[in-house]
Amino acid sequence: MLLAIFHQVEDIMDVQLAFSRDGLFWSRPERRAIVPVGDPGSGDDCSTYAATTLIDLPDGYWGSLYRGGSRLHGVWPDQIGTLFPQYRSEQMRWARWLPHRFCGFEAKEDGSFTILSIRRTKKELHLNYRCKAGGLISVELINRTPTSTFSPSEGIPGFKYEECDLITGDSLDHVITWEGKSDISEVGETVAIRIKMFRAKLFAYMV
Repeated sequence: MLLAIFHQVEDIMDVQLAFSRDGLFWSRPERRAIVPVGDPGSGDDCSTYAATTLIDLPDGYWGSLYRGGSRLHGVWPDQIGTLFPQYRSEQMRWARWLPHRFCGFEAKEDGSFTILSIRRTKKELHLNYRCKAGGLISVELINRTPTSTFSPSEGIPGFKYEECDLITGDSLDHVITWEGKSDISEVGETVAIRIKMFRAKLFAYMV
């Protein structure tokens, strides 16, 4: 869900992201603008307001129409000429994203995290990611989520970090391989995933 959020101190509005697994309970994980206000004079420098749900655009992007404005929320229309001589009428614009790239885990330098044990529905692990220059990602599979840092689970033979083929560049749907092997059906019905990253951002996964 794309939400219009009012910032009282600055007197502006922007669009933030909320998500739900069931449509009843919602969370805002980052609480920062996904459609921020623009630069002075841009026409949306005081407000952005989500107008539609997401739409699959013909160019492959996800898009949403939003209303951009250059009037602070607390300024009445009859004050515009005095306070905002460069005021522009509100406009409808497109906000666009590559698929599944609203937010993600980012390592500005070294970083790592674990995806908790989940039920596997595919024979391959797919990642949607972007690496900066010199960035890379490495993946290993483990049988279950470690219970503590003092009793870490060993990587599954054949699917360890040292066997993972180098992951670099930028991809919306990259199939992970270990020494050329992508089929992970032998690991069982559930699997946990450990990921190490350097100068990279992971947006989504499918397994």
